[in-house]
Amino acid sequence: MKARDPGFVNRSSFALGEMPRATGDWRVVLFFCMLPVYLLKGLELSPVALLRIVQAVSPDAYDRKTAPDRFTFRESIAHVADWAQVDMDRLKAGLAEPGCTVMGIDEGQRAIDLDYASWDPVESAKKVVERRRELLAIVDGLSEEQLAIAFNHSERGRVTVVAHLTTILGHEMYHVEHLAQYLG
Repeated sequence: MKARDPGFVNRSSFALGEMPRATGDWRVVLFFCMLPVYLLKGLELSPVALLRIVQAVSPDAYDRKTAPDRFTFRESIAHVADWAQVDMDRLKAGLAEPGCTVMGIDEGQRAIDLDYASWDPVESAKKVVERRRELLAIVDGLSEEQLAIAFNHSERGRVTVVAHLTTILGHEMYHVEHLAQYLG
């Protein structure tokens, strides 16, 4: 996915993640020209930040919670590692079969079923880095038309490829912030 000039666009003329329609607002054009650049950079760097956090946190903190309703450090990074594969599978499905439906997953039950509490945080972080390389290899070079391909999420509805990529980054940053709480 390379930054491209999408033409003049109107943000109010499209749904989240859809390719915009023409207008003449240069600020919106600039936003959409830079979106792929910053989205790709964020997708590239967020696993690096996760790995650095994991390497900096004492193993003594791995099984502690910051709040009763949050994963432990170990479970949180395991969840991100697990979801890196889930999100890549969803992306592949959407690109291979536009309009397909991907199913929502009960995150809490999945954590129990896959025993996130036993995962090694360092190995989980490395898994995130590996999966992200794979995802970026898929995404690199996608056309504007491919970024606009939509599939359906059983809980969130219609999702385009670019919206899915943005969700991946947002979800990961939510957990980066949580994991950073363990730094002190």
